[in-house]
Amino acid sequence: MLDLVDTKRELFSEAVAICRPLSYNKTKTQLVDGVMQKKSILNNFKHILGQYCAISQFVELSKRCFTSEHAEDIANRDSFIALASQNSITLTNYDADAMVNAISRSYIVNVHLCFETFLKDICVHGRNSGRKQYIEKAQEESWLDCAVKNITDGKLPKDKHGLYYLCEYYRLVRNSAVHDLCDVEEHKLEYRKLQKYDFKTETKFAKLSAPNEYHRISFDDFVMFARSSLELATYLFEKISYDYEKIILDLPDKQKNIWKTYNQERCRNAILMYVKTLYAVDDSLDEQLPHLVDLIVAQ
Repeated sequence: MLDLVDTKRELFSEAVAICRPLSYNKTKTQLVDGVMQKKSILNNFKHILGQYCAISQFVELSKRCFTSEHAEDIANRDSFIALASQNSITLTNYDADAMVNAISRSYIVNVHLCFETFLKDICVHGRNSGRKQYIEKAQEESWLDCAVKNITDGKLPKDKHGLYYLCEYYRLVRNSAVHDLCDVEEHKLEYRKLQKYDFKTETKFAKLSAPNEYHRISFDDFVMFARSSLELATYLFEKISYDYEKIILDLPDKQKNIWKTYNQERCRNAILMYVKTLYAVDDSLDEQLPHLVDLIVAQ
């Protein structure tokens, strides 16, 4: 169980720490034609988010079992202290309802950490390997806005609008939970934007009692945020337009020298596998492969 602490900042620092090792561990690598390669940023995001979903499910089950089995014990301070003492825990907050709600918001904090890490990564891809001219993030912009601006020229299809506003709303929930950066009125404004969308019509949301206002955030909000961020991440990754020449030229000289020793067919296959493993691929890649092979040979 999460430690109960007496300040919002301390509580969410502990919650974020649960996910941080998952987010910042080195990605598992695989061998592709003699090259140890990491996963794509999308597959890495899926992997990290999946691990945290498993943790959240376990915590939520523990929370529900605890509050059900010990409803009388946590109803008043003395019995709550006695229960904690029996389990060698010193409590600094005895408001069980507030702590239960705070645990639900901690789920939002960690999904946001995973999603924002992906968004920063895809913006780096756009800057370093994209075909379009990259526009730097403005201070007041969210990383989602920056990614949408650079990848889709600031335009999303109609069926993605609801997902966008969900992710932006939960970003504000996270900000208030951790830093008190957003006041209640900002939450209300963003929450009202969601009212025009009937999320119940979508199969992935049909059984969820969400979205909820800040002080009523629940496990269903966590599920909704996780599913929304995953769908948006997948859409953005598939839409980014890569400059494959930049990608190949930016390879370490050691790798290019290895491929240079290959015959043309093997070199072509190595390049194809490398790009498909780490980046989104469009129809232009096949057309460019002979040129990319020539770039390697010319090194």
